Amino acid sequence: MSATTPNKELEELKKIVADTKRELEHEKQEREREKRELEHEKQERQREKRDLESKKQELECKERELELEERVLEQLRSSLIDLLPRSLPAQTDDQGTGQPPSNNEISLSME
Repeated sequence: MSATTPNKELEELKKIVADTKRELEHEKQEREREKRELEHEKQERQREKRDLESKKQELECKERELELEERVLEQLRSSLIDLLPRSLPAQTDDQGTGQPPSNNEISLSME
């Protein structure tokens, strides 16, 4: 027969219950800590998402500005081309006479 008394068995059961309660409390605290960490990570991801969205909007704005600049530059180029004379002035000789050089003339100067 067993030499344990009911009081001793009761004490052992109480110890087991107390140990189990401590383990459960420890696990509960650990889960709460993990939950706080996850919440913190979630908030961090939301902040990063907002930052990325803000940067995306900035880039889209800069892209629209660049497109506008390109259109303005293209319109300016077109306007400047329209302002250019339709024909270039005739070429003149190097001697300052204002006459175009003749293809038949050969310069023999020994300057």
